[in-house]
Amino acid sequence: FFPRAEQERLKREYHSIRQTNTETSREFMQRFLRLAGFLGAAAGTEEEQAKNFQWGLRMSTLNHLM
Repeated sequence: FFPRAEQERLKREYHSIRQTNTETSREFMQRFLRLAGFLGAAAGTEEEQAKNFQWGLRMSTLNHLM
């Protein structure tokens, strides 16, 4: 259980998450999954989570994967 303020902070972080320039795609995925796990159902459906993950990747990483 997290206090409401902490839940809101995690939700904001999750919805604005971006891969940093020094972060590998694996590190980003771990951070993303940790946040999604904290949020549970508030993280959205699997499809919504996948879309949020994709939008958070650096363009260079995304281009490499596609």
